[in-house]
Amino acid sequence: MLESIHVKNLALIDEIEVSFEKGLNILTGETGAGKSILIGSVNLALGGKAQKGFLGEHGDGAFVELVFRLETSAERKAMEAFDISVEEDLVIMQRKLLQGKTTGKINGETVTASRMRAVAQALIDIHGQHEHQSLLYKKKHLELLDSYCEEEIGKYKEKCKHSFEKYKELKEKLKEETMDEGE
Repeated sequence: MLESIHVKNLALIDEIEVSFEKGLNILTGETGAGKSILIGSVNLALGGKAQKGFLGEHGDGAFVELVFRLETSAERKAMEAFDISVEEDLVIMQRKLLQGKTTGKINGETVTASRMRAVAQALIDIHGQHEHQSLLYKKKHLELLDSYCEEEIGKYKEKCKHSFEKYKELKEKLKEETMDEGE
């Protein structure tokens, strides 16, 4: 879950910090209120290209930091697969922009923009008006349900998995015994 965004000297923003709560978060506002700049800063922090004119007038460089709290075992496994060292279930993604050059870090380790994009796909799903949405994919439905109720159903899911494995074992054993009797 995205917990917070910290943006410094990006476009019209001098400095801002935005915190989010668990569940659905929606950015709304008047035209020109800065929604696009905020979303653009998130995309920049996630490894996207810096748009021309993104550097603000409040200093030499721009800075964007996203703080994610890992909530599901799938997110933890993804970070493990990416070899991202995680403490207290937090992933901090930072991107600095200086005179057209960008540097990115995940939990203090310098990474490439492509690595940031890959890690980001495991952590966040951003939807805009008229955009292609991952909600159209059935696989995503199960991911969303699992992330929503993982704590409540985790033990039942494990039990079901164990029972299914046992079922497959017994089915195989029955098949072998049936073949032995037929010989």
